[in-house]
Amino acid sequence: MITLKKACMLATVSLMLSPASVFAAEVVKDVVKDTNKNIVHSTNGNCVITKWDAVSDECTGKKLATIDKELLNVYFDFNKSTLNAKEKTKLDTVSKLIKESKEVETVDIAGYADSIGKNGYNKKLSAKRAETVKNYLAKKGLKTRKLSVESFGEAKPVTNCDPNLAKADLINCLAEDRRVEIRLVMKK
Repeated sequence: MITLKKACMLATVSLMLSPASVFAAEVVKDVVKDTNKNIVHSTNGNCVITKWDAVSDECTGKKLATIDKELLNVYFDFNKSTLNAKEKTKLDTVSKLIKESKEVETVDIAGYADSIGKNGYNKKLSAKRAETVKNYLAKKGLKTRKLSVESFGEAKPVTNCDPNLAKADLINCLAEDRRVEIRLVMKK
């Protein structure tokens, strides 16, 4: 049986190891409870949480809305930094959910490109894509001071395509690498 002291130590370690930036789908975490099923609080009065997701925020008693992870990925056509109608609709939904949320502190926007072309060009293209998403969200009413932008070029691919494919097939295979990821940083 785990003691309260051990549970607090484990929770403290998991808090120290958790990243500062999280996806909205991971916002609500399960809380540590003592043997009497009471929520454990730190010496500062904060709830002690685990690394596991939960459906509701037991510390505040609120059920928080989550944003589907797929909504937080915006995809681009080959060699383009303009949004198509489908991705604009997706960003309309995301901007509305973010504006309605009181938990979102800042929005990190990371742009990526596929591996076709030179690294320098891909870095610039991924930066244009990230700026396009930032500007679109700003037009939808999100404050630009809360939007940060990074670009990674062809680094961090999510696909694993055979480079010997015909160019058209390779372009199709690498479609998921031509993206912007939106990461929500939640208030503590």
